[in-house]
Amino acid sequence: MKCIILLKNKTVPQDQYADVFQASGFRPTFLPLLKHTAMNEELILKFLKSKEFINEYKALIITSQRCIETLDIIIRKLRTEKFSCLNDILKKPSYTVGPATARVLKQLEFKDIRGGEEAGNGAILSDIIINDDIFDHSDSRKILFLTGKIRKDTIPKKLREAGFQMKELVSYKTEPYDDIMKRYCEVLSTLDETEDNWLVFFSPQGTEDILNRLRNDPTLPFNLATIGPTTEHFLRMKGIKTDVVSKKPNAKMLYESITEASKYVFTHH
Repeated sequence: MKCIILLKNKTVPQDQYADVFQASGFRPTFLPLLKHTAMNEELILKFLKSKEFINEYKALIITSQRCIETLDIIIRKLRTEKFSCLNDILKKPSYTVGPATARVLKQLEFKDIRGGEEAGNGAILSDIIINDDIFDHSDSRKILFLTGKIRKDTIPKKLREAGFQMKELVSYKTEPYDDIMKRYCEVLSTLDETEDNWLVFFSPQGTEDILNRLRNDPTLPFNLATIGPTTEHFLRMKGIKTDVVSKKPNAKMLYESITEASKYVFTHH
């Protein structure tokens, strides 16, 4: 059976990439590169409960699945202690990147989710926030950004230049696993080289060892795909040519892009 190797953590309880590719005759194999550890739960909990956040902050920004996992822990605590203003938090506009993050945010019962499908990256989301009419006639342009320890500067830079007061709280840290190559070699040993196999990059983070191997190995038992143009550009700068860039960062579009390319890609590298 043809295999698709996904360089990501499997999303729980349900992963759209596993669902889409399994239903389409692929064997999805997850090869996580990064471990994520929640941070500052008590600090974020305290701030979300504060009168300052409830009364003065117009919205919050959550751009990653990992931030939502930390937020999930916090929202559960607030439910357990029956926090009287929980609904005030859940009905604040919540801006997010990509459909997957929006979907999980909805599961946490946030009522007003913006961006999502329409915001494929931080630059687009920033424009959506800046042009949102909720800030047109408001004294407050305060917005909370829940982020990771390592993050791009796109959103903070654009919003601050547009006159927003942004508070950043780091909700998780990311580190590469130390056994990536061991697991990579194990996955490769299971591949049927006669099949149309694929390796998919989701982010530049944690890929260094695999990229070194790809550069030194001219006969790969798979084709290469990236989830978007940022990662494709990173790979190109590292001397790695990809066969497919997903048209949008979701499972359906990745599958369509790979299917389209497979009509023309008949030989492996």
